[in-house]
Amino acid sequence: MNGWPAFAQHPAYAPIRPVLARFDRLPDWTDWQTLGPPASNRLGLPLSFVDPDSLTQYYELEIHAAGRIATRHNWHDCFNAAVWHTFPQAKVALNALHQRHTRDGARGPVRDAATLFDECGLIVACSEPALTDALIHHDWSTLFRHRREAWGRHIEALCFGHANYEYLLAPFRGLTGKCRLVAVDDAHFALPLTERIAALDAYLASELDADRLLRPKQLPPLPFLGIPGWWPDQDEAFYADTGYFRPKRTTA
Repeated sequence: MNGWPAFAQHPAYAPIRPVLARFDRLPDWTDWQTLGPPASNRLGLPLSFVDPDSLTQYYELEIHAAGRIATRHNWHDCFNAAVWHTFPQAKVALNALHQRHTRDGARGPVRDAATLFDECGLIVACSEPALTDALIHHDWSTLFRHRREAWGRHIEALCFGHANYEYLLAPFRGLTGKCRLVAVDDAHFALPLTERIAALDAYLASELDADRLLRPKQLPPLPFLGIPGWWPDQDEAFYADTGYFRPKRTTA
């Protein structure tokens, strides 16, 4: 299967690798059904993956009202299904957020931010405010070079957005995610990955349920190929590329 071995190696796929390892080919919606429901929706209905042609309502509404997730036989929807199984609480909370903020079909900044995070989101857990500040202020030299040893010990990025996973099948300079920053303590990084994911999943769900995601600007950009180990040639010239590692815009 073209691309199938690639995700098994790249570190960005660590959160969803255990789910994807259940298959030896690109799964379709019937294959996803064999894993059982990843969760129940807010109406208590078990979630299931279904043929997109069977939908009778808008995608998010079908999930909310019937517990049915349209799943095409392609990489984009494969990764979406994998994220449903990996971060079920946050995905259910995102769906509930869409329902609360739908007004006559119109979109607003809350739903825009939710969609952006769902497609391109990275969960960045960090125990050092100085590293968080470096990310927010686009101090990429500090974040990726001078504090390189901090990754995995004081800061980590877990891929949430399924579009990011699809892009990483054939990565190219320019790939940028949108971050949800989460403050943790150093003990967080000593936990197994499954426990870190579970804690972040629960935290994100509570934040979304409390309507703390209000606008896209709350999700700062991260040129994630700069994360140690996420790109093969991370030399000085790579990080000096200001077309990718862009400085913070100054306001007049």
